[in-house]
Amino acid sequence: MTPHSHDTTHTAVLRFDADVGPQTVTAFISHAALSARYGGVDESSDDMRTVVSEHRSEIDAAIIRRVEAGARQPVVLLASDLYLPDRLDGLSTTRC
Repeated sequence: MTPHSHDTTHTAVLRFDADVGPQTVTAFISHAALSARYGGVDESSDDMRTVVSEHRSEIDAAIIRRVEAGARQPVVLLASDLYLPDRLDGLSTTRC
């Protein structure tokens, strides 16, 4: 039997709380998600916290959308959850 290799690359994840209406929601966001959305994020927790702080309104909006869509705690944000609605204005849902 051949042993399987496992990826042991460390994935930095930041845990934080967000207010969603009257409740406090625990959320997680990975270094990969932050880098995919905002680019050039260092894997240190201090840098990740800085990026989250700088983009807090967008990140909180993503958490709210996930909770309103039925997500339960903790909310794990993906890169695809982080977008600006005005960027979608030019997109068409009409298929060719």
